[in-house]
Amino acid sequence: APFLEFIQRVCSEKIDPKTGKPKAMKPGCGGFGIRNFLTLFLSIEVSKASKAKADAEVEGKQEAANYYGSMVEAFTSQLDESNPILTSISDAMTAEGDALDNGDKALAAKWADAKANGQQELMKVSKKYKELMKKLRETAPQGC
Repeated sequence: APFLEFIQRVCSEKIDPKTGKPKAMKPGCGGFGIRNFLTLFLSIEVSKASKAKADAEVEGKQEAANYYGSMVEAFTSQLDESNPILTSISDAMTAEGDALDNGDKALAAKWADAKANGQQELMKVSKKYKELMKKLRETAPQGC
C-alpha cells in the first residue's frame, strides 16, 4: 500500500531582524522526510522481529527467538547510530538555506559540504547494517 505523509506547518519561530516580524516559512522538508522514512521503516522491522521473537518464545523455539532478538538489536542500533547523523544533515540543510537567504554563498557552501558529509556518513551506517543483516539472514535457523 502507498505511504502518504501530510505535514502541516503551524508557526514560525524565526524573526526577521529587519522587520521584527516572523519570517515567512519556505517550502521544503529540511530533512524532515528522510528521518521519518528511516525511522518508520526501521520501526516496522523492529516490530516484525519483536513479534517473531515473542511467537518463537511461546512456541519454545529458543534458537529462533535468539535470531529474531539479534534482528531487533541490529535495527535498534541502526536507529540509534543514524539519529545524530540525521540531525546533523537536517541542521546543515537549515543553515544552508538561511545562508542563501542572507546572500552568504561562502557560508552556504560550507553547510552544503557539511550536509554532503552527513549523507556520506549515513550511507556508511546503512551499508554496515545491510551487511550485518545479510550475515544474520545467512545464518538464520531453519524455518525463520
